[in-house]
Amino acid sequence: MKKILKFGLGVVASAAAAHVVYHGYKTMEENLLRELTDTARQHFSSRQIDAVWIFEEPKQGAYFEGGVVSGDHAVMFQINAQTLELLEIKEVAL
Repeated sequence: MKKILKFGLGVVASAAAAHVVYHGYKTMEENLLRELTDTARQHFSSRQIDAVWIFEEPKQGAYFEGGVVSGDHAVMFQINAQTLELLEIKEVAL
């Protein structure tokens, strides 16, 4: 009986630890995307911003792709998550 109880407690403890790790990772991911979005908004602050988006998965390494819609133009960019350096790729008239 003690073995079953110990096994059950081990399963519950493992599930609780996995739950904490998962939610910690999701919080970190949300904070990173919020920081990247804020950096993009600051970079394009001279324009009236209608929409900003950043893809959740990095394209390569720490480089995320995103874009900004401002009036009748859309600007696509890459942003480095480590240095918060933004590189404008191209601007398209809508």
